[in-house]
Amino acid sequence: MINKNVLSLKQSATLLINEKVKDLRKEGRTISHFGFGQSPFPIFPSIVASLQQHADNNHYLPVAGLESLREHIVSFLAKEQGIHTTKEAVFIGPGSKELLYQTILIFEAEYLIPKGSWVSYIPQIQSKGGTYHILDTDLEHDFKLTAHALEAFLIDQPKEKEFVLILNSPNNPTGTVYSLEEYKALAEVCKKYSIMVMSDEIYSQINFNQPYSPSISAHYPEGTIVFGGLSKVFSAGGYRLGYMMLPEKLKDLQNVYKSLFSETFSCVSSPVQYAAINAYEYQKDLKQYVADSSAILKGVSAFMYDEFTKVGVQCTRSEGAFYMVIGFNTFKKQLSEMNVRTSSNLAHYILEHFGVAMLPGVDFGFQEEELFFRLAFVDFDGANVMDAYQKGSKIDALFIKEHCPSIYNGVTQVQAFVKSME
Repeated sequence: MINKNVLSLKQSATLLINEKVKDLRKEGRTISHFGFGQSPFPIFPSIVASLQQHADNNHYLPVAGLESLREHIVSFLAKEQGIHTTKEAVFIGPGSKELLYQTILIFEAEYLIPKGSWVSYIPQIQSKGGTYHILDTDLEHDFKLTAHALEAFLIDQPKEKEFVLILNSPNNPTGTVYSLEEYKALAEVCKKYSIMVMSDEIYSQINFNQPYSPSISAHYPEGTIVFGGLSKVFSAGGYRLGYMMLPEKLKDLQNVYKSLFSETFSCVSSPVQYAAINAYEYQKDLKQYVADSSAILKGVSAFMYDEFTKVGVQCTRSEGAFYMVIGFNTFKKQLSEMNVRTSSNLAHYILEHFGVAMLPGVDFGFQEEELFFRLAFVDFDGANVMDAYQKGSKIDALFIKEHCPSIYNGVTQVQAFVKSME
């Protein structure tokens, strides 16, 4: 009597590894935790103060979200992401994760997932009995989907089929960012084949080279649904507030979304919505705080990239978010002699023998025999690191050794693992 699609699901890999690490640390093990992607920085004080100020608000808010909050998001998107919309097109939900899921429930289409995508897209599609296709990507392009690969798949598909492409930039798990030129090429293919795009932009302002990351909606506004939220940019994962923006072309679906929301989560917590107004006002001091967070993460990722590539570990070069993908495919012969042939096997081996937790690539759309892994480089005291950085400290190996010891130890242990195979 239980939905077989739901029965086939397993617990989210990111949440599962977090629980595993907590258990090992309780046992006294020293573990470098590269498995869980939560912002390490404290929530900015003005956001917390706003939450406290409205803590006694116990009213149900409009299903689409607080009107003032939606107006602030419209302004934020225009000023800080170059996206223009109206408050009627913006919806508030309990995290962008839930809004992505509700959208997947609404659309009857086949879903296109680039290899190297967030862990929850595929399980969400599976839970409704949907169909998905993993599109090929490669390390040469940092696992970004190319227009050529997208069209190579679509050109052989029946014309009556409808597809939805899910894109994420800055990307989880790779940390890479699509350029406007890359998006332009993808948009041309999407227009040609009438593909709808779900653009997951939850990390948009965590960009290592510019204030925000490009959006495919700049080239394809009529066919792109944009998703964002508080969790990553504003370090407020536990607040559980996300937003989505429907394009003008899909305005007839506004009431469909409201109906579904009204029968599921009703509305997001009132105090959290009022606190979110403060975030999306994005005042100068908060904007600088986000920029400082990005600068710190950039320094940490550069250190890791340099240290990994020194010993022959494959590595994507992060441009945003707080992730990178590393690979051990050049060591397959040595690993095979150790009877380690899959990414799951290798993740378990490195955790048990070297105390480093990382997620196997199979959770992100890679094949088991592809020895790629996602690393989240956030296992440090964000308040301490922010304080040191704002006092003028340079983010180099000495800084990371002193202020990010778990990161430093994890990198050292991965290097020790590689040297053990020599």
